[in-house]
Amino acid sequence: MNRSFYALPAVLCLTAAIVTAQAPAGEKPAGDQPRAQEPATPKPSTPPASSQSAAGKVTYTGCLKQGDSAGSWILENAEAAAKPGASAPGVVGTSGASKTTFSLDPAATVNLTPHANHKIEVVGMVAPAKPGGGATAPKQAISVDSLKMVSATCP
Repeated sequence: MNRSFYALPAVLCLTAAIVTAQAPAGEKPAGDQPRAQEPATPKPSTPPASSQSAAGKVTYTGCLKQGDSAGSWILENAEAAAKPGASAPGVVGTSGASKTTFSLDPAATVNLTPHANHKIEVVGMVAPAKPGGGATAPKQAISVDSLKMVSATCP
């Protein structure tokens, strides 16, 4: 009697093991199915926090200087302005954020002259600089839609 009492659970376990081993490799038991399948194509990743908004506008802070020719302006030591509420992006192993120089192409409603040699924040679109600026001219330009004075002096 004792033998048949122990033999029945052993036979059931052995049967379950055999049935499970014979299931195709890609199949899983019904209880282990995922609740939602992932799509075959990867989802686009969210871009890191930067100075570029969804409309393609950028925000840079730097020192406004007069360019080489009359009526031309440059933004020196320009760095991407942090979005409000966002922490400044950090880079490990460098001495600081990268700074660059941009040619400025102000909109008709933007007057840069009163802000010469001021630290300003500009908002606009980045584009390649116009040709003919010389070897030392900036390689990129910002079409300035708006500006805000940050400081009356440049560091």
